[in-house]
Amino acid sequence: MAQSRAPRQTGKGRNVSKVAEEGVVLVDCCFVREHNALLCSADFGPLFMDMYLHLGQNGVVLGGGADEKLKLLLVALVLHAASRPQADTCAWTLHLESAGMNLFGVVENPTGHVTGQVFTEHIRPVGGNVLHAELAGPGGLRRRSSVDFKGDDILLAAADYYVRSEQRPARYFGLGGDQFALLTAQPDCDTDWLASVDGNGLAALLRDLAHPPLERRPYRFCCGCSPVRVAGVLAPALRGDLDGIFGDDAHITVACPRCGTRHQLARGLFDGPAA
Repeated sequence: MAQSRAPRQTGKGRNVSKVAEEGVVLVDCCFVREHNALLCSADFGPLFMDMYLHLGQNGVVLGGGADEKLKLLLVALVLHAASRPQADTCAWTLHLESAGMNLFGVVENPTGHVTGQVFTEHIRPVGGNVLHAELAGPGGLRRRSSVDFKGDDILLAAADYYVRSEQRPARYFGLGGDQFALLTAQPDCDTDWLASVDGNGLAALLRDLAHPPLERRPYRFCCGCSPVRVAGVLAPALRGDLDGIFGDDAHITVACPRCGTRHQLARGLFDGPAA
C-alpha cells in the first residue's frame, strides 16, 4: 500500500497567511495522498510585475521573447525550490543554442528571494541546449548537474531535468493567466496516474485540495545585492590589478552577476586587508 509522508515544517519566520504583502508570491504545496505526489501551485503575477520593474529601472529591454522565457524559467525554478527543504538554494542556467542566449535564475529558500537575468552577449556555442543546475545549502554547494534538452519549451526542459537528474517524473502546468503548478512524484507514487493528469484534471485536483495546504511559502523578486556584496565577490579577481582597473578613477561600474543591477564601486572597497 502506498505510504503518505508526514507534513514538512515551514521554515522559522516563513509561515504566512493566505493574504500576501505586495509583490509576494505565495506557493501552496499539497500532498496528494491517494497517489503519493506533491502539488505546488501559485499565481506569479506579483513576481512578474516586479521583474519588469527591475528591468525598467536598469534600462534593460529584452527582445525576441526573452522576457517570456525568463518568466517561465523563474516559474519552473520557484516551484521546484518550493518542493525542496527550507534550507536549500537552487540555481539554474539554461543555455539556448539556437537563440544565442543563456537564462539564469536563482531561488533562496531561506529568504524567499528570487532573481535572474538573460545573457545575450559572448555566448559560446556548445552544440545544443543545456540545463545546468546547482543546489546549495548551509554547508555550501552540495550538487551540480547538467542535462541536455531539445526544443525551446522551458517547462518541458524543466520536467525533463526531473526525469534525468532527479530520477523521478514531474509535470508542469500552465493554468491560465499567471497561474502555474508543478506535480512531482514522491516515493511509491502512482506514476501512471501522474502521466495521465491533464489541465482539467489538475484544476479539479486543486479544487479538491482547497483545504489549508501542507505548506505555504512566500517568494519575491529580490536579489539583495549591494556595492559591498558585489565587491566582495569580485575582490579576489580584481585586487591584484587595481591600478589597471581603476586608473585615475575613484569608481568603476559593475553589473551584479545575478540580477544585472549596475553598481558604482569605490576603490576603497578593495583596498586594505579588510577588503
